[in-house]
Amino acid sequence: MTSIVRRQRLGDRMIVMIGALIVAAVIALVGFAYLVARHVDSNSAAREMRVAQGELVELADRMRADLGAFSRWDEAVERTARSGDTAWMHRYLGLRLRHSSGHHRTYVLNHADQPIYAARDGEMVAPDAYRATHETIAPLVHAVRQAHAVDFAFRQSSTDSTPAGKPFAPPPESAVEIAFRRLEGRPALLGIMTIIPALGRAEEKRNSPAVAVSAAFLGSDVLAKLARELGTDNLTVTERRPDSDQLALDVPLGAKDAPAWVTWTPRTPGSTMLQRLLPALAAIVALLIAVTALILLYVRRTAERLDHSERRATELAYRDRLTGLANRVQLLDVLSERLSHVTPSQRLALVLIDLDDFKDINDTLGHPTGDEVLFAMGERLSAIGGSSGLTVRFGGDEFALLMPVSADNEDIFSICHRVSDAVRAHVAAGEQVLNVTATMGVAVAPEDGTDAEQLMRRAEIALYRAKAEARGGYRLFDTSYEEVLHKRSAIERELQRALVNEELAVRFQPLFAADGERIVGVEALVRWNHPERGIVPPSEFIPVAEQTGLVVKLDEWVLRRACEYASQWPGLSLAVNLSASNFRQPHVAERLTRVLADTGFDPRRLEIEITESMLLGATGEVLGELSEMRRMGIRIALDDFGTGFSSLGYLRRFPVDKLKIDKSFVQNLGITEDAAAIVECVTRLGRALGLAVTAEGVENAEQHRFVRAVGCHQVQGYLFSPPVEPERIDEMLPQRPTQAQLPKQRFATV
Repeated sequence: MTSIVRRQRLGDRMIVMIGALIVAAVIALVGFAYLVARHVDSNSAAREMRVAQGELVELADRMRADLGAFSRWDEAVERTARSGDTAWMHRYLGLRLRHSSGHHRTYVLNHADQPIYAARDGEMVAPDAYRATHETIAPLVHAVRQAHAVDFAFRQSSTDSTPAGKPFAPPPESAVEIAFRRLEGRPALLGIMTIIPALGRAEEKRNSPAVAVSAAFLGSDVLAKLARELGTDNLTVTERRPDSDQLALDVPLGAKDAPAWVTWTPRTPGSTMLQRLLPALAAIVALLIAVTALILLYVRRTAERLDHSERRATELAYRDRLTGLANRVQLLDVLSERLSHVTPSQRLALVLIDLDDFKDINDTLGHPTGDEVLFAMGERLSAIGGSSGLTVRFGGDEFALLMPVSADNEDIFSICHRVSDAVRAHVAAGEQVLNVTATMGVAVAPEDGTDAEQLMRRAEIALYRAKAEARGGYRLFDTSYEEVLHKRSAIERELQRALVNEELAVRFQPLFAADGERIVGVEALVRWNHPERGIVPPSEFIPVAEQTGLVVKLDEWVLRRACEYASQWPGLSLAVNLSASNFRQPHVAERLTRVLADTGFDPRRLEIEITESMLLGATGEVLGELSEMRRMGIRIALDDFGTGFSSLGYLRRFPVDKLKIDKSFVQNLGITEDAAAIVECVTRLGRALGLAVTAEGVENAEQHRFVRAVGCHQVQGYLFSPPVEPERIDEMLPQRPTQAQLPKQRFATV
């Protein structure tokens, strides 16, 4: 293998030397003309870019002037704030802005930000049309309101502070916001301005005047002046990354908006000049190319005859067929050889690279597209590895870099950052432009091992840790990672034994009506009493069960035991958590049916608690399973609501019966400013959608009073009862504790 590489390098050096001589001759011939042409083209492009930037600024200024002509007008104040004359507004605002400046959307909002006038493309429409653009425009309106309030307060204070008989106040100014945003999915210039009286003509004392809103979508009509300035007829506004042969001006949209560019093909006076010289140069270049081709062909054929037979066998054994990179076999050979030469000052880093969510690319776009992505990644990683490193593809979406590094870790950090940047760059595959990220694990010789297999295994452990903590990052191997892995394996084995040996137990936390005096249900929780280590926290063994798939057996065991106990408590609902792993296996509803039939538990008393993250990635099969559960009478509760990807859309689309407000919000009541707003908002949302709302984690009377006041249907927390043994539920059933008695009760916490 080494001899083949050396011969290949020797042949490549000869080709490079010959090619360099020919290139030098061509450069000497055409270099001056080319440089002059590039310089002229560059200056022309820079001038066009400055013109384009100035035009965007001018667009904003024109928008400000257009709105100012209407907004600083006494009659406009009368017609909008008092009489609401929409015909007058249409004539002097909507039609004028459409015909004079090509505006596409125009609105007038009253002092309460309610639309009283709306126009689309010059046609007056119902004010409700504003709803389609409210989400984009509302933040800008809010900023204008704040600016106006500051100005209004300043003018009022100036008037109050003047001596008697000498009234004076600074002249009023319209508050205005001009910004580029995406409106209805298209880039647009938005203008918002308060409608206030002109100085000396009228008096407006309210702090919330009406607001004029106008929007102009960026298109050929709006950018016609720019096209004329640039002398081009192909100026466009695009949402795709522009081609390299086009000039592109970023439209300064909002931070959350998808990017857009104004693009055009620049004039190239320098290239035009160079083209006139091309006929004379073409003959000389053609001759040089012909001579070069003959020489290179001869060199290549000679090298191929020497290496052909040995290369073919080596390629099959040591190369990845798709990318042409080294494979795992070659990595082990090279790693074993280099490990014999490492020292504390001349170390060797093995970087394992895993492309994040690559399976989704294959599944959604097809394997040919996935192969193009892998090939592009191989080229980029090879450029990082260079001649001193080895770039490897293990198979699938896994790569590796083997590179020498210095005594400190700065080289390693630099390599990981370069890999991350290279992978993140856009990849053009098929008709798609994709963004890919990678997670990395690093092991370094000699400190992490001097044996090839050991170094590989420890790099894989570091990669596993990086993927578990945060995809898109990297981790260097640490001995604690190996200890954690061994501990996780031990917990997995012991948890399997615990399921068989009945070491697990079910505890129940009561669920009370909003008044806190009547128990209406229980939530089943699993506890593990290890025979040697004692109580094992759920936070320690539940994640292991999730990662290993044991959680499916664990959930079914908890459900069965909980149903057996709860069958003795008629009238109480039973809530059981169901992990998302259950829905990755078929026939979830069928398994629940079997447990309910075996235990004789009424499905109408059962609540299955699921998480928001599970709904976010729900497939048609998952939705079918949830719908089947509801058909059986089982209710679906959304646990820890507000901590994940909360969305009104999936609450309306998915079969959900109850929201459980996460205890972090309830326990922060009175501590953080947003906790009360979130709890109240979620409660109102649930009630509006006809869902039951439960507040978790209620620990004091103040929290209880608040969640009850905002309308929560049920409460749960240590103020009422911690998780208890089944026998305590039996004792609690006949009781009707009052609010004053609750804090004095003592329950056995398990």
